[in-house]
Amino acid sequence: MLNLIRMNLYRMTKTKSLWVVMLCMAAFCIFACSMVTIDLEDMQKNKEDNLSGNLTAVYTGEEEEAGGFGISVQVPAKEDGEIPTFLEFYNSDLASGIVLVFLCIGCVIYFNGEIKSGFLKNIAGQTKHKPNIFVSKIFANMIYIIGALFLYGIVQFISLWFMLKDKYNFRFGKEYMNETGVLLPTVFLLYLAFLGGISLVTTVLKSTAAGITLGMLSAFGVFGSFGAYADKLLHANLSKYMVISNVHGMLVGALKEDIFFAMGVGALFCLFYYLLGAVYFTKKDVV
Repeated sequence: MLNLIRMNLYRMTKTKSLWVVMLCMAAFCIFACSMVTIDLEDMQKNKEDNLSGNLTAVYTGEEEEAGGFGISVQVPAKEDGEIPTFLEFYNSDLASGIVLVFLCIGCVIYFNGEIKSGFLKNIAGQTKHKPNIFVSKIFANMIYIIGALFLYGIVQFISLWFMLKDKYNFRFGKEYMNETGVLLPTVFLLYLAFLGGISLVTTVLKSTAAGITLGMLSAFGVFGSFGAYADKLLHANLSKYMVISNVHGMLVGALKEDIFFAMGVGALFCLFYYLLGAVYFTKKDVV
């Protein structure tokens, strides 16, 4: 099992496409940070134009309506007019699903690449326990998620600090360290569950296009919008059991019960997706 994990991690480091996806994510992060500066300038201008000088009187951010889809990140509002801290920006971006878009692309490329390269056929006959081949790739998903979270955080902090340091009092947000310490593991678990579903689809269909398409649609909340309409028809809140819905709720200020519920959803979907994937992989002929 350890050898399979090492082989998968080695193949991950040698897959150039994964590094390209990471670089594209970093570039998009810089672009998103530049958009943040524009939003802050507009909010500051509206504040100065408002006679009362109250930022909350001009902030127009609204809750996403049921049935809507897409990815949007709004600047977290503060009543005292202070700009949000880095940790607030960071958690807001992770909850938006931006990182998931790039993760699902990288995951599909990685899982489908082994079929085209012949890697899978070479080791399938040499492995005593066939399910271990699929299970070992869970660790590859874990490392890829951790790397993406770390890289996005570093790039975002440097970008925001460089763009905001001369105009605003930009802070790291140490007061949110404990809260972020709970949110990050929850987001990691939900991301792992999300990639588990994409991995299963890619393994079954053996199609890069299908895996990326379904992953992107899920990250954009298309299936979540159908869930919202199903809630209305069935008079039941089924959307709260969806992985992407729980991801969107992992913001600074989230209730503890919501965080623990999201952990449970992530753990159950991880178990379901990876167990089903291991069973399917065991039954199919890869030689």
